Amino acid sequence: MMWTTAKEIKQQLENLWNKGFFLRSLVNQQPIFPLKLKLIKPSSDDITRQFYAVRKWVLALHELDYISIDWKVINHRVQGEQRVPDAIYVREIEQVLILLHKHKDYQKFKSVVELTKTMEPVLLEWLEKQPLKALELAEQWQDLLKVIAWKKANLNKKIYLRQIDIPKIHSKFIEKHRAILAELFDRVLPISAINNEVSGISQFALRYGFLDKPKMIRFRNLDTAKPVFPNIALSDVTLDSESFANLNPEISKVIIVENEINFLTLPILKNCWAIFGAGYGWQSLSKAKWLNNCDIYYWGDIDTHGLAILHQLRCYFPQVQSIFMDKTTLLTHNDSWSKEDKPFIGQLDRLTPQEQELYIALQQNEFGDKIRLEQEFIPFSFVERTLKSLVSIV
Repeated sequence: MMWTTAKEIKQQLENLWNKGFFLRSLVNQQPIFPLKLKLIKPSSDDITRQFYAVRKWVLALHELDYISIDWKVINHRVQGEQRVPDAIYVREIEQVLILLHKHKDYQKFKSVVELTKTMEPVLLEWLEKQPLKALELAEQWQDLLKVIAWKKANLNKKIYLRQIDIPKIHSKFIEKHRAILAELFDRVLPISAINNEVSGISQFALRYGFLDKPKMIRFRNLDTAKPVFPNIALSDVTLDSESFANLNPEISKVIIVENEINFLTLPILKNCWAIFGAGYGWQSLSKAKWLNNCDIYYWGDIDTHGLAILHQLRCYFPQVQSIFMDKTTLLTHNDSWSKEDKPFIGQLDRLTPQEQELYIALQQNEFGDKIRLEQEFIPFSFVERTLKSLVSIV
């Protein structure tokens, strides 16, 4: 028996609710009632062969509350005149809300819509596209709109998030809701108020014109004959990116390393600094224009993400050369391989032919399933021997 059951009728309404269908109609005002639901009904042959099952099915639907039924009279050659459901409907939203116990949620969303019409009508389009997401934010929606209103009134105000002064709204609220605020800011703020060169929660302040805590760059001077600061013997230094950019060191080579222990154990090298890497974040380093005149070497993990980071670094510094990130190094240390959790799958057009070949081989699991070699597993003696071919050891 494949006829539509009372449970399936309710499930149809649940599915529509979970797609935002009923809430969406509050925004776009499109008429959706009477709403006809899918009904699989008995055939004439079913009435003949399963008469009592059909009667039971008819009674079950007849007992459904808040569902409207169109009946059809069938003159059956065996059973005579039979009255069976021909179509089922819900005729108004009230029926849906009672059946699904959604009165409270519906009223919440209705309040969200009314607030939006009053405070920021341009976001009605977003509500129509994301009604369930908006419902989840119903308790915070008014405060979110207040933050948006403040930002629109203070487009050129360069302050930290902590300095935003909105009655009864703490900066922690803004920090917590950066993701949704970013989505909404992108819809309401003028293009000139959005820095499209950056994106993501971590770049929220920079994208929307707020001040952010300075990005710090940690580096080691590997040439003891040339101190970073006169008369101060510092080898491990951390500066904000602006101060780092304003340096004018007498060096010709830089090694960027992602692993801290490797960073700390690099040997003394003439005219060379080591920089502790930043994963995928290179924008702050790019401010240091003097790096354009240096030979730059990058040492990351041998895996798809390591090569993706190398690709991104070359977007800022095309002269970057990779070290310890080749096929030979990978195969030489096969006893130290591990597994990459979620390999990178995008295209990388800033790799050398050899790096590109390695990247494709890793993607296609040529050496094994999601193989990677983390940089800390390369023996220090191997590292030191290789570095001798790059720069002179003091």
